[in-house]
Amino acid sequence: MKKILKTIISVVLVLSVLAPFSTCLCADIKGDMNSDGEITLSDVHVIMRLASLMEIPTEEIIEKADMNSNGVITLRDVKAALAKAVDINPSWTLGKITQITPSKKHNSSTKMQFCKVTDYCAETLPSSPVNDRSNPLYSPLPKGTYDYVKSGPVTDSASGNEYYVLGSGRRVYANEVKTFTGYKMPYNNISLRDHIKYDSDSTKIYLALDWRVPFNVTIKPQSYETGYDGREFNVADGEFTGKYMDITFQYTKSAEGKLTFPESDTIKSCKWIVNSENKTATLRIYFREEGEFYGYSAKYNKNNLLVISVKEPVHKLKGRTIEIDPGHGGNQPGAGSGTGVYESDITYKIALKLKAYLENAGAKVIFSRDNSASVPEIEERRINAMKNDADMFISIHLDASVYNTAHGSSVYYYKNYSAPLAKAISKNLPKTLKNDIGYPMTDRGFHFYPFRVVRIENCPAVLVECGFISNTSAVVSPSANAASQATCDFQLLNSSLGQKYVAKGIYKGILEYFDM
Repeated sequence: MKKILKTIISVVLVLSVLAPFSTCLCADIKGDMNSDGEITLSDVHVIMRLASLMEIPTEEIIEKADMNSNGVITLRDVKAALAKAVDINPSWTLGKITQITPSKKHNSSTKMQFCKVTDYCAETLPSSPVNDRSNPLYSPLPKGTYDYVKSGPVTDSASGNEYYVLGSGRRVYANEVKTFTGYKMPYNNISLRDHIKYDSDSTKIYLALDWRVPFNVTIKPQSYETGYDGREFNVADGEFTGKYMDITFQYTKSAEGKLTFPESDTIKSCKWIVNSENKTATLRIYFREEGEFYGYSAKYNKNNLLVISVKEPVHKLKGRTIEIDPGHGGNQPGAGSGTGVYESDITYKIALKLKAYLENAGAKVIFSRDNSASVPEIEERRINAMKNDADMFISIHLDASVYNTAHGSSVYYYKNYSAPLAKAISKNLPKTLKNDIGYPMTDRGFHFYPFRVVRIENCPAVLVECGFISNTSAVVSPSANAASQATCDFQLLNSSLGQKYVAKGIYKGILEYFDM
């Protein structure tokens, strides 16, 4: 493998000396320096010359060659272009491995009850008590994961949901797994492959497992306090203090392999912690800076390798992908005002205005739904948010109450590394409304709450309650000289001007987060 790597690097270096320097920059593909519609080794050599200061680039050339949109051309841009070059086989370094399954007997003829994750991923919860209170310290299991079934199905009487209790000490929703009888599995061994893939968005680590054992991911250290609705995972003052992520594999007796991360701006180092008594192995990944973590994903590729993708820093909005989720829609209009106006119509209008702000700043925007009669259900939106692998997820909603006097905006998060984004939006939304159009929106704060749509791991994700659609009682006097002329949240949210400045407030919060 190393010999192949040296050969490819040699080819690139030769190209950097001998090939002519092209500056035709008509194509839209970032990294396509000769505008032929694809990235090849010849484009890589151009970026390498720019990175080594062999040429003095214009602003237009920098824009084309700057793969990670950080304003400068470095070796990381060369690596990112190399990873996308069509004349390099992307799988040359990592061959397919064979894994064992409970379907065939290995070293035991003992039969046991198993489950296999059949959904894109399966949410996990504590084994007890049996309720529907999701816990951010329990991470989902990727499709194809096996675990022993300890008991079940068991039912939560309050929600009606059915679960299986697993040998790893967690519960899964019964509809996200398939149960079967199989042979007792041997203890697992893990090998950390001597390979890392860098691109402008993430650092990817590859692990080979004997079989697809369950694992759990936590970001530590972090202190929590009880807050909204008696939930105990509120991050005090929104201060995310994570220094490392632990990936703990069950039923594992050995783990090997070391890696260095000279090119990653997120990962400093990693090490194995093997607990022979509990038969677990933890891959601890240290961050370069405390509180500098922006999400991860974990899934098996076609070669049966577990790929851990850790997001690189996102300190610049330009070039980033933001997914906006306009709440409700289709045959689920959401909350109403009592006047025939519903949440889904207003959230979509706010989302369109937020999209305009973000795109003007150079971001790419994805919508979770359109404005048609048929829209994705909440669980589908959650899964799509993970599949889209955006850099940020914003769900837009309107609050409601049986009391028409309740008013104000609030923001909710699930993962501890989403708290700083929630804090920034919570502050800037009411501030913008007050400063720009004189509307005194009450800041109801930012809180931990396990709304299903934001229970994702791959990026900071928040749900914004932009105000109370049910608030039809005056918040300010009708004679007040407010530029918006709105006297209550409903009037503000139902006006084009109010929607514009709500979107602007969210946008300013996003900007503040990126500047942190």
